[in-house]
Formats: sequence, structure tokens, C-alpha cells
Amino acid sequence: MLACLCILVSGVAYGDDSVATHLQGFVAKVYKDYAAESFDAVYAVMYPSIRETISEEEYVTFQRHHFERLSLKLRDIEAGEVSYRPRLARSLRQFLPEDENLHVYGVDISYTAHFVRGVRVNQNVSKTVYVALVHPGTIGESLYLLWDPSSMEDEETGQ
Repeated sequence: MLACLCILVSGVAYGDDSVATHLQGFVAKVYKDYAAESFDAVYAVMYPSIRETISEEEYVTFQRHHFERLSLKLRDIEAGEVSYRPRLARSLRQFLPEDENLHVYGVDISYTAHFVRGVRVNQNVSKTVYVALVHPGTIGESLYLLWDPSSMEDEETGQ
């Protein structure tokens, strides 16, 4: 979650169905890479200031351990509704500079998680994934995943 996969999107304007389609495709790909345990690919599309906070090695090692410990498998991944300028947790807002030309979106994602926690569990998960579209409408336009590295600390402390 490292070939740089800075996904470029062309001709984007909010409200355009193609924007929603691009965002849904981006999030679905990120989750399919995650499910395939291609953690380096997921890491590569994280917002740059998040990558400055945690190294690729730390992220990949953490996710491998997480998948192995739970025998985690994700299936039936589907990206859904897209929202513009969702309310972000402070822990994510801290990674976004106020002076950068970017738009933030929420993309609903659902999947089935199969894991073992004493017993085998199949759990349907629905949540919102946050994405930053940097320099929209320009040749340098890029999509990045917004992910909170503090979730690593939460897991290590058992929260």
C-alpha cells in the first residue's frame, strides 16, 4: 500500500461523471492492490507528506504482519458514491497543506473481509476512503490516497 503509480486524470471538473468514475477506479485499484498484498503499490499512491511520515519498508512490514496475523483476505471490492470536500479527521487534515491547489473527495468502498480472530469471520465492511486530487485540470494533475499512519500505532497498542 514501488513503481510510482501517480495516477493522472485528464479533464476533471467536479460534478462530471468522469470524475466520479476516475475516483472510483482509483480507489478500487488501491483496494485490489491491497487485497493482493501489493503494499508497495498502495504506498506509492499515498499523499507525499504521508510518505514523508512513514517509510515504505515500515508500511509494507506493518501490512504484511497485519495480513499474516489475521489470515486476512478481501473480496467483493466495490467503489461507490463519491462526495466532494468531505469532513476529514484532524489526523488527515494535518497532512494537507492549505496553500496547495487540491480537491479532497470521499469515495465509499465496500468489501468482504475474511479473517481469523480465534474463529473464522466473514465481515462486510463499508467505509469512506479519502483521496486528494492535486492540481486539478492541469497537466500535472494527480490522485493520491489519504491514509492515517496513526492507525499503525492504534493496532500496535491493541485499539
